[in-house]
Amino acid sequence: MPSRRDTGSPEHDADSLDSSLVRALQADGRASIHDLARTLGVSRDLVSRRLGTLIGRDGLRVVAALDPGFAGLNVLIHAAVSIDGPARPVAEKIADLPDTVFVSLVAGAFPVVFESRHGDTEELHATLDAIRSIAGVRQVRVSTYDALLKEFITAGSVTDVRLDSLDHDLIAILQDDGRASYRTLADAVRLSPSSARARVRRLLDAGVIRIAAIDAGGLSRNRLAVGVGIALRGAADDVRRYLVATPAVDLAADAHGAYDLIATIVGTSSANVLAVIEQLRALPQVGSLETWAHLDIIKEDYTRTLGRIVPR
Repeated sequence: MPSRRDTGSPEHDADSLDSSLVRALQADGRASIHDLARTLGVSRDLVSRRLGTLIGRDGLRVVAALDPGFAGLNVLIHAAVSIDGPARPVAEKIADLPDTVFVSLVAGAFPVVFESRHGDTEELHATLDAIRSIAGVRQVRVSTYDALLKEFITAGSVTDVRLDSLDHDLIAILQDDGRASYRTLADAVRLSPSSARARVRRLLDAGVIRIAAIDAGGLSRNRLAVGVGIALRGAADDVRRYLVATPAVDLAADAHGAYDLIATIVGTSSANVLAVIEQLRALPQVGSLETWAHLDIIKEDYTRTLGRIVPR
């Protein structure tokens, strides 16, 4: 079937194209303009212009994120915070903490949710103590991630590999600009472009880093995000399979605490998101399901200081 070009049809209006472009860059942040154009069925010039707009005007970032396990961050949590008074000042203070990677204002009885990653339980408890000490915080309800089943910003598996100082330097650059050219990377670390390419490919293939797009603020008029907490009344396998196989699910994790599974559903409309929620509710293993709509993402930052946590 021939691919559609720039016909001006509704399928290729700016909003839907931008949404598709972000999803493609979440799958492969270093995909070339040529490959992105072929995937989306539009011209390279259009992809280049829309990508420039997304990065320049809308603040889209394409960054390298370290695999949390490789980086020694073995304690991962999701938490919801109940608050007396306005929620934004509390969310901003939580976002200032170094171990939080995601902070969002949401609808519901717990108006702030956050994720944090820690080297051990001592670090976790220090972060929770700091959050409980923030004026206005009434309660922090915590679920611990047992395993990340699906997450666009980290790789699915990691191969044991040792890093040297050049690897560290390359990762640091890619954490700032995941689409930096191999010539730029090579000049920065004094390698040939082919050697820089080989090192980056090794890091990607080993699962040490994943390069993907993070949409500025995470939300827009054409992108909705809803968190889902699931309590099971049967075995988890069928629910896990559904979450992993469903393209609209950005994140899925086994958990213990408030929920047995936690997921994030994204869509271009409330109808898209609701359809996935209804399909989840129809699974007989789902005992109860709680949702929270993301209204404003305050922080989404999966990079960490390399020298402290990455083995050489």
